[in-house]
Amino acid sequence: MILILILVMLIMLSCERRDNEVVADMIIYNGPILTMLDDNKMVDGIAVTDGVISAIGDSVSLSKYTGSRTLIKDLEGQTLLPGFVDAHSHVGIAMRTIGWADLNAPPVGNVKNIKQLISTLQEYKIKNELDKDQWVLGHGYDPDQLEERRHPSLTELSAAFPDQPVMILHVSGHMVSVNQKALDIAGITRETENPEGGVIVRDQLSKKSTGLLQEKAMYMILPQLPVPDIEDMVGLFGKVQDHYASFGITTAQDGLCDFKTFKFLQGLSTQDGLKLDIEVLASYIEAEAYKKENLLTYDKNGLRVTGMKIVSDGSPQGKTAYFRKPYLTNVPGCVHECRGVPTISPDNLKKVLADNYKNKLQTYIHANGDGAIDLVLDTHEQVTDSLDIRADDQRTVIIHSQFVGQDQLEKYVKYNFVPSFFSNHAFFWGDVHLDNLGEERASFLSPMKTAGDMGITYTNHTDYTITPIDQMFLLWTAVNRTTRSGSIIGPEERISPWQGLKAITINSAYQHRVEDEKGSIEVGKLADFVILDNNPLDVHPDAIRDIRVVETIKEGQTIYSN
Repeated sequence: MILILILVMLIMLSCERRDNEVVADMIIYNGPILTMLDDNKMVDGIAVTDGVISAIGDSVSLSKYTGSRTLIKDLEGQTLLPGFVDAHSHVGIAMRTIGWADLNAPPVGNVKNIKQLISTLQEYKIKNELDKDQWVLGHGYDPDQLEERRHPSLTELSAAFPDQPVMILHVSGHMVSVNQKALDIAGITRETENPEGGVIVRDQLSKKSTGLLQEKAMYMILPQLPVPDIEDMVGLFGKVQDHYASFGITTAQDGLCDFKTFKFLQGLSTQDGLKLDIEVLASYIEAEAYKKENLLTYDKNGLRVTGMKIVSDGSPQGKTAYFRKPYLTNVPGCVHECRGVPTISPDNLKKVLADNYKNKLQTYIHANGDGAIDLVLDTHEQVTDSLDIRADDQRTVIIHSQFVGQDQLEKYVKYNFVPSFFSNHAFFWGDVHLDNLGEERASFLSPMKTAGDMGITYTNHTDYTITPIDQMFLLWTAVNRTTRSGSIIGPEERISPWQGLKAITINSAYQHRVEDEKGSIEVGKLADFVILDNNPLDVHPDAIRDIRVVETIKEGQTIYSN
């Protein structure tokens, strides 16, 4: 009855609206509306006009914006908040791998051992009717979750596919396993030297490749893969966009965008092919291609080059992240002082960083281990000193900052660095990190509570396709820090649901330098919203992962509805 009276009041008052008042396209009310503003967490209702939030208030104050064309949207108790701003994922990689064999372990996939992994690849071959010269491709395999606790060997993959090239992408995205046919196509032999920043893992006795190619060594294989035609790419990208939208994301990121992928996205955007805004990080390896066409400041049709991405080390679960101290377990391809793989030299990092800072191009640096973070901090200090520019004026983002030290966080404060944490590691690899690194280091993974207490603005991300793009699962891992085994890793680093939501809304907007346009419910900002079936602030922390997206709205238009 109360809702009916409110609707009647809106209609009646709208009839009295003065002609010079703006008529809203939509008014939303009757549910928790979380603004993501600390001083005004919730509001009663919002009005949307031309894709922008035009007013905030209660049903009476908003009634003056109603007219015959105004859509009155009753949330019926469901929760609305700003559309999720993806702090870091890989739209381009998702587009390429979405059609590959899924080799993920539970709960993401179904592969539990190497026999199942190979049978999944064989089913993929049959389903796609692949000829013997066509690549068999898979993604997401995780040796730590396989019953054998190891990578599939060259021998096993070659026996199953003796005449057909096979490449499978490790769950970290930082290494691949291949068969002999793939090595032959790439020209990798016993005499092939390791590339700078990469390792061809070899048998200690025979010196032959084991089929595992770490970091930049995998780029000896990737150029050999088939490139989908433009029609297939459009279809694949459409699936990826819809997938992101189904989890409430209105702004996505391509976190290491090669130049060909950018040109594809650019072409698509000019044809109204983007449902989401996409923040692109230009690959530093292809910086010259971007510069040649003056694209490092591109910002049109929902596609924007946010900055440049540098990769300084590898993956902690893959044991290529670069640490101050060695890993505690065996590391493939290493026999002594195994601290991981720095993937860029200090000189190259200094050169790229100096160029970016001189040109005021925001820099995003992948750094997982504290050894890599030391390299970044030392280089930042050298570059800002040599250029005589403010060291705290760059808003440099350290992607992952997975095992940052307390002393390094203090420098983050000093230099206004933004750590983009990756709390899903707590669930997917928390138990693995305890084995590889020991309790002290492992428990401080993604230290959001400490960072927040120090006044650091941090974000949180999924690194999709490394872990699922599901933002409620990401929030659950940040709030609970529960591992696969059910343990709590670093309980003192758990954060509140409110802090976790800020990390994927307003803080992410700040990271991308678009906090004036999105990330919170404020007049003048884009009408980008997500509607959830429950309020993350009210449910038990364990139930956050069960919250589902009901609707995703981009600039006032529904782009996903469940």
